[in-house]
Amino acid sequence: MITYLLLAILAVLLLTLFLLILKINRPKDDAILHSKMDSLREELSRNLLQSQGNLLDSQRAVTEELTRLYEKIGSLDRESTQILQLTKSFHDILKPTKSRGIFGESILENLLKDVFPKDVVVAQYSFKDGKKVDFAIKLPSGLLPIDAKFSMDSFQNYLDACESEKERQRRLCIEGIKKRITETASYVYPDEGTTDFSLMYVPSEAVYYFIVTETSLIEFAQHKKVFVVGPNTLYAYLKTILIGFGAMKIEKKAREIYNNLKRLEKDLSAFIREYEILGTHLRSASSKYDEAAKKVEKLSFKLQAIGSQNNDSESESNTPGLESQD
Repeated sequence: MITYLLLAILAVLLLTLFLLILKINRPKDDAILHSKMDSLREELSRNLLQSQGNLLDSQRAVTEELTRLYEKIGSLDRESTQILQLTKSFHDILKPTKSRGIFGESILENLLKDVFPKDVVVAQYSFKDGKKVDFAIKLPSGLLPIDAKFSMDSFQNYLDACESEKERQRRLCIEGIKKRITETASYVYPDEGTTDFSLMYVPSEAVYYFIVTETSLIEFAQHKKVFVVGPNTLYAYLKTILIGFGAMKIEKKAREIYNNLKRLEKDLSAFIREYEILGTHLRSASSKYDEAAKKVEKLSFKLQAIGSQNNDSESESNTPGLESQD
């Protein structure tokens, strides 16, 4: 807007200079020139006043927008302060080892309840020797032990260590995690109905990523029959286990069906043998029946022949008597 104002002033000056030149060259037209200059001056004044008004309006709008922007910045600053305070309080909560353990168990419990029914998840399951695992899942093949381990102290020491101490802190962190894996493996009690493996839940994705990138830790966990899972992999592991046990259940049903079919096959074979024997007996009985029918027919013919002979004999014996009477 200031540029426009300067351009307008410059135009007024040029126009005045032009008019002065015309006045010098044409003195007879002074009255007309004065009239035109007055009208132009009035129009330029109106334009300048309008430009000033527009400039003031623009300044007022910019001021209002800046005011709103400052308010939003103040609001964001307050929210940032609240987030920092919340982060600090969250850090303070997780600082004690016991609090971290409770926090990990709480997350694990919520994840398990999202996957399994409530009556399938058993919290703080006790074994006969007094040990307690954080959670036990009732599966068709037995109880699946799941324990939450939060190995944050040794891992944080490894992250904060200087270059000269990095390798030593890394070895200490690995040894600490191996102890946690051994503790999780100790919850496998096949004689008490557990599965032959267990799950170690690591609530921190950073610690979980450190574990899965260390080949020695993965091999150690596999040797101990412990599956290490994190927040983003626990659900996938549980679903895989459910699908696996579902497949085992289907296989068991299929085996039962197969055994029933084998028994049915044996029964059918026995029935076929008995049916063949019955057929043999029926064919033998039919043959005997035909033979007996033929014998009866022969006997009937013989009886008829004998009857005919008797009739002839009686006829011959009755004939002389009739002649003597005559």
